[in-house]
Amino acid sequence: MRASLALLLWAAASAAAASEVTVFRPTAFVAQEWAYYILVGDRVLADLNSGERVTLQVPGDTRTLTVHCPKSMGGYEARRIDYDFMAHPSAYFVITAQAECVNIQPVDAKAAASFTRQTRERAARPVWYDPGPVASVPAAAPSAVAVAVAASATDVQTSIAAATAAWVEAFNSRDPARISALYDAEAVLSDTSEAGPRIGSGAIADYYKPAATRPTQRVALGEHTIRVFGDTAIDTGSYNLFEMRDGQAMLTPMRYTLVYRNRGGKWLIVDHQSAPATR
Repeated sequence: MRASLALLLWAAASAAAASEVTVFRPTAFVAQEWAYYILVGDRVLADLNSGERVTLQVPGDTRTLTVHCPKSMGGYEARRIDYDFMAHPSAYFVITAQAECVNIQPVDAKAAASFTRQTRERAARPVWYDPGPVASVPAAAPSAVAVAVAASATDVQTSIAAATAAWVEAFNSRDPARISALYDAEAVLSDTSEAGPRIGSGAIADYYKPAATRPTQRVALGEHTIRVFGDTAIDTGSYNLFEMRDGQAMLTPMRYTLVYRNRGGKWLIVDHQSAPATR
């Protein structure tokens, strides 16, 4: 009886000491379809595909989370992050692709709720694979820095909202130079009314040259959703396009996607797509 009670108490203590960890892999703007592998210590706890999330139970004394990324020529890169799971019984991480393996970023519960809506759940299960030679990528930034980055996630969304508002203001100013200055030098603009996309700052500046000849044209922003993936952010939503033609007020509902990239601390548009919304 005492042995059974001791076993139950040990199990309860172990459960209390365990941490629940959720790892998100949002669908990237350019998605890599290979699976990533989530490891704690030497144990592979789950594989994770683009657009998925997985929730794991890990010992509370865990100090490192590792991701194995397959290489095109075979083998794997390894990226790890040191984290105090004992102090955070519920932990959330977002992994985003980089040139070498991935970036692992801790996020708070509020940001995690947003990523939960963007991803589908994948059941944790034992995974067996031959990692072959694994190249070690330098560890992620110290957790204090990572936590600071996570804490600024809301600030980034605010910055993106401000960038889109700046685009609206620039568009309504009818100043071609002011509008085109918001785009990256290698940006792409796709308007379904044109035969093909405008690629590069010069082509986009040409696209906006006629703005001054249509002084009554205005946009009014509608609903929109902002998603942040490291130094890339996507703002997707709607706006109404107004214009006076021959004394008549014209209104065209539009859908848009603005993809931003952080360039030296400034969020610039790298991809812009717009099309009339279905009435």
